[in-house]
Amino acid sequence: MIRWIVILSLLQVVPFWRIFKRMGFPPWLAIMASLPLVNLIVLYFIAMTPWPSETASKPPLCGPGADAQF
Repeated sequence: MIRWIVILSLLQVVPFWRIFKRMGFPPWLAIMASLPLVNLIVLYFIAMTPWPSETASKPPLCGPGADAQF
């Protein structure tokens, strides 16, 4: 039984590693995600943090060309 838990924990390290690398966070956090209660905290952290694709699609609030014409 313990063997299966270890195998499944190791299988989830690879996707977490790639997700963290794409998000710009240290990939070694994927190892933390394999710990039983820490993985819930890591999942909430990923869910609540703005992803790079979300921040890139928003228009700038100020800067060149943001002047209002009245």
